[in-house]
Amino acid sequence: MSEARASNPVGVPRTYGAIVWRQLRRRPSAMASLAVIVVLALVAILAPFLGGDIPIRWVENGRASWPIFKHLANLEYAAMLAFVQALLLVPTVRLLRWRAEVAGGSPWTRAIAIHLAVWVLCMTALEVLREDRLSPPSYLSRRGQAEAAWFPLIAYPREPGFAELQFKDAPPSWQHPLGTGRSGNDILVGLFYGARTAMTIGFVTVGISSLIGVTLGAFSGYFLGAVDLVLMRIAEIFMCIPRLILIILILTVIPPGVLSPLWTVVIVLGITGWTGTYRFMRAELLRIRTEDYMTAARALGIPTWRLLARHAVPNGLAPILVGATFGIAGAVFLEASLAFLNLVQTPSWGEMLNDGRQHLEYWWVWASAGGAIFLTVFVYNLLGEAIRDAIDPRLKV
Repeated sequence: MSEARASNPVGVPRTYGAIVWRQLRRRPSAMASLAVIVVLALVAILAPFLGGDIPIRWVENGRASWPIFKHLANLEYAAMLAFVQALLLVPTVRLLRWRAEVAGGSPWTRAIAIHLAVWVLCMTALEVLREDRLSPPSYLSRRGQAEAAWFPLIAYPREPGFAELQFKDAPPSWQHPLGTGRSGNDILVGLFYGARTAMTIGFVTVGISSLIGVTLGAFSGYFLGAVDLVLMRIAEIFMCIPRLILIILILTVIPPGVLSPLWTVVIVLGITGWTGTYRFMRAELLRIRTEDYMTAARALGIPTWRLLARHAVPNGLAPILVGATFGIAGAVFLEASLAFLNLVQTPSWGEMLNDGRQHLEYWWVWASAGGAIFLTVFVYNLLGEAIRDAIDPRLKV
């Protein structure tokens, strides 16, 4: 009986990631926050299909065309492809799981590497073969000439002109569900495109800072000695830099046209915001480097780079994930603050909030932008707290 029970185990062992995901699924707040984040990402990616004046399909003189796909920027295609690949990541892992177990290695590492290679290849081909069309013709004024036209959900110009001034500061209506602003701009369309800025600031900034922090923290915590001493002093210097003042100085010094204010903010936040990730990863490596499996791996002669990439760093990423979630919320709030101060001239919720501040009687302007900022920061913080609790080993699994 004992031999049969030993040869036929009752349950399949779960990975650490499966345990964390199971803990998250038990929290309705975490699932709701994750759903809101996915919806925000979809709104940011599909903003041209939700609001704007470029039609999706246009039929004139018997000829059908798809203008919106001609006028999408290469970065928009890059974001769409990245989102689709993120949705396909789990099926790819399942397809590669058996092969990874036979050949050795993590299926997640292989799947991410494949998706990244496909993304880089597609974007390189797109940059070589295609140019952005920055000045689309006016389709709304020629709407009567078309035999058929499929416009976005809210067919309204992103950048209103003189004709749209008659709709300025209009309260919510069926034509404009959240009203219009001082220049006749539709508030709901502004929220769509402001979500792009928020998602770009959050994910790209945290991605850059996490990459720098994980790399330096792994080297610092594993090698110790002079390497750790030098990197710690560099981290302390960066911790003393006031990021808001640095961004204001750089935006003032950089000549217009050299680099857009949005990407200037992204780069500065990414380069200066890695110190928290660095300290987390360094602390994890100080613990992991003395574990038995690390000692066994060194005794087997595994190269240092492979030891760090395959064993040390993946086992120390749990607190990094929590810090990244809170970091995205902080980056979104900081960008909104910069746009509120009129330092970043790009479609942004902070810019809309600044417009509403000048005329508080038009409550629909500042309430919409403020509500979007609050909801985004709130759901990221809520998800970060749920992840922090889920990775706690003291919880019951």
